[in-house]
Amino acid sequence: MPSARIPPDVAGLLGRLRDRLAAREDVLGVYVYGSLATGDYSPAASDIDVVVLVRHEPGKAMARELERLHVALAGTGGPAGQLHCLYVAADAATDPERLCAYWFGDRMTRWQMKVLTQAELATAGIALHGPWPPPGIRPVPVAELKAAVHKEVTGYWQRASRGRGQWLRDSSVDHGLVVLPRAEAVLTTGDLITKGEAISRLAGFGVPDWLIGQIRGRRDGQPVTVGPAGRVSRAVLARRIMRDGVTRLSRLDPSASR
Repeated sequence: MPSARIPPDVAGLLGRLRDRLAAREDVLGVYVYGSLATGDYSPAASDIDVVVLVRHEPGKAMARELERLHVALAGTGGPAGQLHCLYVAADAATDPERLCAYWFGDRMTRWQMKVLTQAELATAGIALHGPWPPPGIRPVPVAELKAAVHKEVTGYWQRASRGRGQWLRDSSVDHGLVVLPRAEAVLTTGDLITKGEAISRLAGFGVPDWLIGQIRGRRDGQPVTVGPAGRVSRAVLARRIMRDGVTRLSRLDPSASR
């Protein structure tokens, strides 16, 4: 289990979340994963990703209790709007299709414990409360991880690359393009790389320096101004790069070993 330096305001928020959840008998463990655990956290751009392992799948009553807990937590200060918290039954933690209760910044919804989430948690998670390794979580075999990423590329991201309107948004450009080198790393070497490392590899997908600078600048919290005409031309370029990148990654054989 690696350690990472967590900013004081985030540490305070996570401490309050941990204390509230640890008091519940149905909670087995509280774990941080993602950029906060790998040392790649950006206050301007990163989510605060948490998995909570519970004894059983939350029913409606428990989901309402957890929602009230998060609403109250949001009133205590800190970057609560960045908190994403997935509640997973330990006996179903390896099921990537099962919908779980999910606090998404400002509301309770449902999401999945995807294979990539399982891999990130197993390889670079931090236990805030509970045992390590997390109950029900196992290291994800590389072949399984590659297959899951290839499915995501040829499914969701292929559909997204055909869209138009979303590429006008900064968040879509930043998130979408950074997916390409991260997916390539998994599909070619089985490695999980950070978003910061992925940005340094964007040129390999034909992303020009000026656009890499915009993406890096926003992640660093710097003001980046893009006018209406520039936003349209950038959208056309980003969509083309994404479409070409998805085509290139789709041709990789996820069963091949390197």
